[in-house]
Amino acid sequence: MDFKAIEEKWQKRYEEAKAFEPSVEPGRPKYFITYPYPYMNGYFHIGRAFSGLRAEVLARYKLMQGYNVLFPFAFHCTGTPIVAAAERIAEGEKKQMDILKKAGIPEEEIPKFADPVYWTEYFSRTTKEDLKKVGAAIDWSRSFRTTALNPHYDRFIKWQFRKLKEGGYVVMGEHPVVWCPRCKSPVGDHARLEGEGVTPEEIFLIKFKLGEAILPCGTYRPETSFGVTNLWLNPEVTYVRAKVNDEEWLVSEETVEKLANQKYVVTVIEKVKGKDLIGKKVLNQITGREVPILPAVFVEPGRGTGVVMSVPAHAPYDYAALRDIESSPADFGISPDIIKDIRLIPLITIEGFGKFPAKEIIEQMNIKDQNDPRLEDATKEIYKKEFHTGVLNENCGKYAGSKVMEAKLELESDFVHSDMAAIFYELPQQVVCRCLTKCVVKIVSDQWFLNYSNPIWKAQAHKALDAMTLYPEKVRKQFDYVLDWLKDWACTREYGLGTELPWDKRWMIESLSDSTIYMSYYTISKFLQDPHYGIKPEQLTDEFFDFVLLDKGTVEDVSKKTGIMQGLIMKMKQEFEYWYPFDMRCSGKDLVQNHLSFCIFNHTAIFPEKYWPQGMGVNGFLQLDGQKMSSSKGNIYTLRQVTEMYGADATRLTLMYGGEGLEDPNWDSEFARTAGPKLAQWYDFALENYGRGRDDEKYIDLWLESVATKTIKLTKEAMDTMDFRTAIQRGYFDMQRYLRWYIRRSPVPNKRIISWFIDVQTRILAPFTPHMCEEIWQQIGGQGFIAKTPYPTWDEKMIANETIERSEDFIRKVIEDAQEIITVANLTEAKEAYIYTSDDWKYKALQIAAGKNMGDAMKAVMADEDMRKHGKEVSRYIQKIISERLVPSGVDEPAILKEAQEFIAGEIGMKVSVNAEFDPQNKKKHAIPGRPAIFIQS
Repeated sequence: MDFKAIEEKWQKRYEEAKAFEPSVEPGRPKYFITYPYPYMNGYFHIGRAFSGLRAEVLARYKLMQGYNVLFPFAFHCTGTPIVAAAERIAEGEKKQMDILKKAGIPEEEIPKFADPVYWTEYFSRTTKEDLKKVGAAIDWSRSFRTTALNPHYDRFIKWQFRKLKEGGYVVMGEHPVVWCPRCKSPVGDHARLEGEGVTPEEIFLIKFKLGEAILPCGTYRPETSFGVTNLWLNPEVTYVRAKVNDEEWLVSEETVEKLANQKYVVTVIEKVKGKDLIGKKVLNQITGREVPILPAVFVEPGRGTGVVMSVPAHAPYDYAALRDIESSPADFGISPDIIKDIRLIPLITIEGFGKFPAKEIIEQMNIKDQNDPRLEDATKEIYKKEFHTGVLNENCGKYAGSKVMEAKLELESDFVHSDMAAIFYELPQQVVCRCLTKCVVKIVSDQWFLNYSNPIWKAQAHKALDAMTLYPEKVRKQFDYVLDWLKDWACTREYGLGTELPWDKRWMIESLSDSTIYMSYYTISKFLQDPHYGIKPEQLTDEFFDFVLLDKGTVEDVSKKTGIMQGLIMKMKQEFEYWYPFDMRCSGKDLVQNHLSFCIFNHTAIFPEKYWPQGMGVNGFLQLDGQKMSSSKGNIYTLRQVTEMYGADATRLTLMYGGEGLEDPNWDSEFARTAGPKLAQWYDFALENYGRGRDDEKYIDLWLESVATKTIKLTKEAMDTMDFRTAIQRGYFDMQRYLRWYIRRSPVPNKRIISWFIDVQTRILAPFTPHMCEEIWQQIGGQGFIAKTPYPTWDEKMIANETIERSEDFIRKVIEDAQEIITVANLTEAKEAYIYTSDDWKYKALQIAAGKNMGDAMKAVMADEDMRKHGKEVSRYIQKIISERLVPSGVDEPAILKEAQEFIAGEIGMKVSVNAEFDPQNKKKHAIPGRPAIFIQS
């Protein structure tokens, strides 16, 4: 079969018929599903495609369930990365040009990317092409691009932010943010090449004194200041003496800019070599003890302040480094006298360890030196136990006897207010902006924030979450955590594409902040974006959005003020009220911590409760052949690449079989390679066998109908919870396995059963492999698109008919037993097998005795006159029933064996007789229900 031709044929028919452009149908249940619009800075890669196609497959499934389904799609262009990348192209930067070349952009096209608008146009167009080629069931009539380049959407975003400000949800303040020095703006997760989810963390600079100078040591654990034995400086690093506010500080050169970004007033006085400070003693103001400065090349000048305090009793890294120096001071260029008085100072008591946890764990793990990579694991174990269960001891002054986690806040406050410590912010991991610039922490003032820390707003968000359906359900705990944890979010920036903050035009609205309620814009976008309706951007006043989306005001007033006809306004209002709220939003798990939670917050701020989100589906990150996808490693596939290599249906099946739930799914290239041929086999089989076959019905026909019916139910259950891998396993692979056994058992299938099976299997596959299924559907005489044909249903009576399924298990077991006898007795040259089923009285006795204890079973069976005729044989048989817990199967064994006689003969390679009078070894006497006796005549 020519898959490519079939795919193009049905994609064209979908488009011509506007198959996925629904209209309002009052009274018909609707299902509105969305997917976060992707950022238009590159081709649509398969990681995004995995989340997007999950939404699309669900949309197709709901359509087959009879819902009026809306699945729209748009293109996100807001933010700094596109502008920054365009500037690099304009500057002729080779690295950026190489990125485009590797992506497959023709060389002659690359100069055009110096214009950021061209990026938005090019990748919006190619993304739409790619999604069409994979058969995505999208309502393209509602598509749009974001930013002020789309003035209708721009008006919607400004209305949104005015509503947020009116409600007190947008505030001006001063907060630490992840900042790009080049873009001069906060950097949200979507604008990062590295460091998604990383936020500024508060650390404390403990002030040690060297004469009048301060050496500030950054730490997450200020409580350990009581146990400092020395400071670490890197002797190979250049430090600076600088005036910081009203004090003189010694810090690394890299720290100067970081301090300035955090509102410290910094003036550099002079440079100081790290090696010149080694051996000097500093005062620990918290304990009043003097401690030496020791050398440590592991100190990174860009981390913290480049000055590190050492607590070797509780910090494995410090203990290992100190032990190295003590073992050979000369190797580190210091005198033994400097370290002779250093003693470990215990601070925290934890279960399972003695006074010096760091020393003990290093000895337990046999860690060799300060370069041993296992130090990281040792550190995590000690720190976790000390924070959660540790109790401060007598060396911690007034905090002695307190749990670490309880004393921490009081201790931190005391240190800062007594000027023995200062607050500082650091990024726990490297963050790189999409413009390739390393990010820093900056405290911004005169900045606008979404007030997500507001407890009343948090309560509303939790209320919305509690009413939502989540797939998988276990992601609820993560959402609850994020809603609690989320702090104020910088919602503006100075640079990039987007929408101006309506009341402060110095600022642009940040890309994650303007994309929280746009799902509502989809409901009316086709009227606003289509020139046919003649709606101008300036007509989209706040009164217009208030009326259409919030039911405030009157249509007469809105029409009079905007000049939009009343009928058109009411039509848009009807669209919104029919489709909203959205029923499901599908995305990757990385968006739980920002976009998806923002979506919940902002809906509760703007819309009445009846329009709050109804559900969200969350998935893991797609891997490529078991490896994490990474642009730096060059192992990223775009959707267009895999569709070209394997075809649309094989691509779709591979993606959806990749995984489910929160576990990271996997693109399996070998699966993709074999998917096409497998689907082609099904296509050929379906067309060759539909409407053909015998008319008589056999047990094997009922068996296929029974197992397939049960599988339909199991598949639907998986589809209902978006467990698409399970659905494919059950609805495709299990069904095909049953079919293979059926054809093996009955090479000429029953016409009714095989036609029903082909119909059912094709409809089950339709959401996953729509092109092939549409073609099969047409060829077998199906009406309309299979995409709109009802999903298979089932007869519960068929599911309950387990006797039919047991009949095939019985046949398999008979074949296996016969084959074992042939092998063990070396009877491969035998000509005939005789199979004997149990005497009738044994079936009857089993029916009576099953489930009873020995006494009751014996009494009940022997009460039957016919049973008593068999004397002691009955007693022995009842003992067997009870000891082996035999139960009746309901299988008509003689009839089943008679029907399968030829099949069994073919499987074991000899003639088969069932219940023949010929029984030279009296085998029939040994047969019991479920275990026929077998005699092989050599």
